[in-house]
Amino acid sequence: MKSVLIIIPYDRIYPPMNGGMQRCFHILHQLALHFKVTAIINQDKLLFQKALPFYPALAAVNIYSTRNQKQTLDMVSILPPRIKNALRYRWYKRTLKATTDGNFLLYYPLLKRMLKKNSYDAVILENLDTLNAVDIIRRFDKKTKIIYDTLNVGYRLAEQEVKKGMMKTGQMQGILETEKNFYKNLDAIFTCSNIELADFKTINKGYLLGAVIPNGVELFPHLFDAGVSSDYPEYIIFCGSLFYEPNAEGLAWFCNKIWPAVKQSFPSLKLLVVGSGNLAAQSAAKEQDNNWIFTGTVADVKPFYNQAAVAIVPLKSGSGTRLKILEAMGLGVPVISTAKGAEGIDYTDGRDIIIADEEKQFAAEVIKLLHNKERRLEIQAAAIKLVKSKYDWHIIGNQMSTFLNSLVDKNGSEKYPGE
Repeated sequence: MKSVLIIIPYDRIYPPMNGGMQRCFHILHQLALHFKVTAIINQDKLLFQKALPFYPALAAVNIYSTRNQKQTLDMVSILPPRIKNALRYRWYKRTLKATTDGNFLLYYPLLKRMLKKNSYDAVILENLDTLNAVDIIRRFDKKTKIIYDTLNVGYRLAEQEVKKGMMKTGQMQGILETEKNFYKNLDAIFTCSNIELADFKTINKGYLLGAVIPNGVELFPHLFDAGVSSDYPEYIIFCGSLFYEPNAEGLAWFCNKIWPAVKQSFPSLKLLVVGSGNLAAQSAAKEQDNNWIFTGTVADVKPFYNQAAVAIVPLKSGSGTRLKILEAMGLGVPVISTAKGAEGIDYTDGRDIIIADEEKQFAAEVIKLLHNKERRLEIQAAAIKLVKSKYDWHIIGNQMSTFLNSLVDKNGSEKYPGE
């Protein structure tokens, strides 16, 4: 059985707090079903192990947590933290020109120990920050295959933030420089869709190998669809972190431009906003409309989807595949989204999802769907069929296993899934 090391630099991947953590967690679980896996995580190991009763395959994973390691003691330990960290980082990276990466300092001792003791057929890096590990991995093992798993094309998001004045052009250029040199440093990448894979291949002059490993969903034996089946809908739902700018922007567009028309037709309708966000902004929003319900972070989204007749994804910007759409589909709640929001999903407009980009159109589609229970159930059935056939994590896990085995066995010399 081939051995895989995965580095996941998130403080909490179980239970997952957002789409990125969901993806990391399920990729780890699928790897555990197919390979001998070692994982370096930032979450406390005992907290992570609460997943084992639900995902028993994870019991075989060798988990090493940065939270459970002893503090490094060396000649710089007595120095102030900022100076100490800067010196350690430059020593570990063997360079004088570098910006200190706190995540790297956390996982470096564990990574070095793992690489000195073991060899791995493949190393998977989650999060752009973990690319700092590439030269360390190569230092100890030049043959291991290094794969970077990405949720989106970073420089595309950066371009959007530059246009909004939220990022400097130089920062965006730095991200682009990193991503257009992937082919020099990585053996392959995982992307969420063919759109991202094609973009990465273009900026890497066609030399970059990659596979589409789409975001997926867990399928449940029964639906959470009391709201969808109701003759008198009471709730619609928006699910996603408002700390993510495209989510905050999209929700503001919906509330300011679309909600008034919807509320005119359904005066008692309530909008459930499920996810983390700015508490002060949420408080101000509640004063604007008492029918907006902000739940904050929740342990389980299913009870909230259960109340909703419709899920909305009114995104105007962003990149990658929206897990929130697949999540809603898997739980049987019909989705109305912008084309940007549904980007990367192999949908059929009008059958398994409804696409609306203009304010009046979006409002009209929400109103029509709230009025028509039979139509909601039709979209529900088509959406469930879609996720079962293409976005079940076990199907995705098999695709990932095929790609990794081919990459290791054939040295990347053949065509792979997603090309």
